[in-house]
Amino acid sequence: MTVQAFNPSDLSQSAANWAVSQRIVGNFAPHAQLVPNLTLALDPGNLLNGTTLTEVNAQSVGPFAPPASGFRIDRVVVDRVNGAAAIVTGIANSLTPPAIPAGKLPVARVMLLPTTDAVTNDAVVDERSFIDLTLPTQNSIVVRAHRNNVGQSGVTNNSWAKVLLTTADINIGNAFNGTNSRFQPSIAGYYLLHAQVMMNCGANGSIYAGLYLNDANIALCRSLTPIATPTYAATTSVTYMNGTTDYAEMKVLNTIVTDGILDGTPTATFFTASRLA
Repeated sequence: MTVQAFNPSDLSQSAANWAVSQRIVGNFAPHAQLVPNLTLALDPGNLLNGTTLTEVNAQSVGPFAPPASGFRIDRVVVDRVNGAAAIVTGIANSLTPPAIPAGKLPVARVMLLPTTDAVTNDAVVDERSFIDLTLPTQNSIVVRAHRNNVGQSGVTNNSWAKVLLTTADINIGNAFNGTNSRFQPSIAGYYLLHAQVMMNCGANGSIYAGLYLNDANIALCRSLTPIATPTYAATTSVTYMNGTTDYAEMKVLNTIVTDGILDGTPTATFFTASRLA
């Protein structure tokens, strides 16, 4: 529908009631200037972004540039974060208004002709819509890495050995560093980490799985090996990572075999990580 300036009625109402109405109805309301020209007036508005409430003063948008021939539909939008208004220029002689840019909210469409020398209310269509059902970007980080069916030899008894991960079949967020066999996300947050190892450690021994943050142990698990058979150990932890220098690695330790071979099967020895918040 076309627009007009907001004018309270002369019915008996308190100033407070009209103030509430103005805030709800007049939020970024578009209309012609009091003395029409090639700009568009926007009433004061407000935006809620998470827990941040931003109050925006009245704005003047333009000037618009009428087409040389035919007609053109331009769009007025406001920034989702700071409420700054801008013009999105349409395509000449197209009834389809220009697309709403990312990070913007629609306010109005303006019809322009070669003879347009001022933007009047009958040329403005109010299309304010500040309720967006698009889910916010989650900045997801998800990794699952393993040794791709290749065993890792040289796992000496009673000494922590770094598991040399070679393959990531899931690497959302590109946080797996294959060169250094470590998890190193570029986004700060709390991460859920899990490490599982499997090897034959001999009878009456133990196998340990360890998670390390910046080469310091943050979690470990021990499994006993009463007989000489492949045995696994797994451990999980939640830790904060700063998104720059922090990195996580997984290590293994056995107490019997002097030159153990870590099982390289992707379902036996693997590392997973995901960003929680």
